[in-house]
Amino acid sequence: MRRAVISWIAAFLIAVLAAGASVVVLNATVFGAGGFVSVYLGALARGDVSDALSLPGVDTRGDTRGANATLLQDGTLAGLSDIHQLSDTERDGAHWVTMGWTSPHGSGTTTFEVRRIGTRFGLFPEWGFVASPMATVSLTVRNDARFTVNGAQQVSPKPSDRPVDYAVLVPGSYTFGHRTALLTAEPQSVVVDTVGEELSARVQPQADAAFVTAVTAQVRRQLDGCAKQTVLFPTGCSFGQPIPNRVSGAPAWSIVSYPRIIIAPGAQYGTWAIPSTPGTAHLKVAVTSLLDGSTSTFDQDVPFRLRATITLGADDAITVVQQ
Repeated sequence: MRRAVISWIAAFLIAVLAAGASVVVLNATVFGAGGFVSVYLGALARGDVSDALSLPGVDTRGDTRGANATLLQDGTLAGLSDIHQLSDTERDGAHWVTMGWTSPHGSGTTTFEVRRIGTRFGLFPEWGFVASPMATVSLTVRNDARFTVNGAQQVSPKPSDRPVDYAVLVPGSYTFGHRTALLTAEPQSVVVDTVGEELSARVQPQADAAFVTAVTAQVRRQLDGCAKQTVLFPTGCSFGQPIPNRVSGAPAWSIVSYPRIIIAPGAQYGTWAIPSTPGTAHLKVAVTSLLDGSTSTFDQDVPFRLRATITLGADDAITVVQQ
């Protein structure tokens, strides 16, 4: 009997020691500082911004100095891979955890400062970031409020040529661009690898082929309409012809060559322009001399230069105004 009791006590002690050893191992790995950071990076790898923001210490009001939080939403992350821990250094009660990772536009390492903030289940430590794992990208979007980040469509809260500071999660790669029905921009990628980092990016939308084609068609319709006006200076048009003598018939205009359309950013934000571009009209009209009353016909080509301002309305409706 005594031997059985001793055996039971021994088995119990072994079980307790084994459980204690398991807790120690879990505290050093899964529930350790590195495990906490791995949970955060796993959320970034899945593109799950909501999960990342829910972790202790991930604060949108942290080290980003009031940066806009618009990009802190699901769908804006490019994802991470090959996540692995490189080191975990403890000093002054905090852990400095360095992790390696790979993003679509480059690999890197990031060091996070984390500190124990409590206990979970009475056994395991609970951790939080000391410095919120965010950085700031100062983004300038020229001449149009719309842009994309990692393919997700966004609209700038400040439609102007001035940069807007956006808070982004660290680490990761962020590709900014523009793709709408009439405009496109060369993508620009930035790789963010340091907590509190300040970077910049620029998006410059340009007229794409569809925009040029649509404006060309509209300009040609306008010029054809101008040619139908039986006056020397058609209203709202780029061409006209002074006649020093008396016009004795209805002026007849036609278009010899249409301007080749080039579209550039306008002088005012949100507008586009057709720079001075040559074209040729033709005018035929009967003329009576004021000196001797003789009659003749003015029958000549009339060179002109087209300048115009273009605005894009709702659903990218195009309005062209000749100057």
